[in-house]
Amino acid sequence: MKKAALLTGGALALAIVALILALRAAGKADVSGFLGPGSLLSDLNLTLELLLVLGLTFGMRLARGGRIEAHRVNQTVWVLVNAALVLGIMIPSLQNAKPKRLADLATVSTGLPLLHAAIGALALAGGVWLVFQMNDVLPQRWHTARWKTLMRLTLAGYWLVALLGIAIYYAWNVG
Repeated sequence: MKKAALLTGGALALAIVALILALRAAGKADVSGFLGPGSLLSDLNLTLELLLVLGLTFGMRLARGGRIEAHRVNQTVWVLVNAALVLGIMIPSLQNAKPKRLADLATVSTGLPLLHAAIGALALAGGVWLVFQMNDVLPQRWHTARWKTLMRLTLAGYWLVALLGIAIYYAWNVG
């Protein structure tokens, strides 16, 4: 079952990367999106990220309900989907947030995305670490004994990143 979780998450992540590449190749990534003011790619990213935090929160509920195997599969899939979104959409979009001077870090259009990226990198690193630990990819000596604390911090980080993502979407597309 552990291989199935990794394969399912990996396949879904590859499908998302393929979709992103196909949209860019077809010149459709920057057309008007389905939410209104943003591009198709930014609307797709926002929608999937909101589903992602809801999915991770559902996974927490699975764990609290004692459905540990379902929790492991769920979290594995969502973390790998997040990795694909980060690689395919979020890292390239940081080109829009390059500071030219130190004062730019205090602006919503530059500072907020960089804060989002920093917290997002920590949440993704925590998520990947936990997924690798849950699926016995990490050597035993690298397993953390405080995995419950790391899970809680990682989920809180994902929620904070989602809220910052909504703010960035608004700042870049509406405000």
